[in-house]
Amino acid sequence: MSEITSLKISYIFPNGDKYEGECCRTSDGVVMRKGSGTQTSASGVTYTGEWDNDKMNGRGTLTHPSGAIYSGLFRDNMYHGKGTYRFPDGTEYTGTFNNNRFEGEGEFTDSQGLVWTGMFRNKAALGLKLKVNM
Repeated sequence: MSEITSLKISYIFPNGDKYEGECCRTSDGVVMRKGSGTQTSASGVTYTGEWDNDKMNGRGTLTHPSGAIYSGLFRDNMYHGKGTYRFPDGTEYTGTFNNNRFEGEGEFTDSQGLVWTGMFRNKAALGLKLKVNM
């Protein structure tokens, strides 16, 4: 599938989702999201950022109606690479993600504003250390 046409579109999907941005038409006529664009789901989730191969790939921001926000790198529609996830309660994780999970070096800011640093793996974060600002 080689790309032959690059264009900007505004499209409403049958489920009510809306995409505005860049796309390409493959040699066999399939239109795929590619480049920069914004998609808003019918449920109010909004992604603004880079697309490739019809998926969120590259740098972008995903905002949920709950107030949760992820800003960082995506791969195949998942948080993957460096990023920041802010929970609705104001707590926040900044660090490395692997397939939507905290994975590797990171910092977690709790509801009191204390910053905890260390290694994160799946749902565990053993041996976190309190970051002291002097």
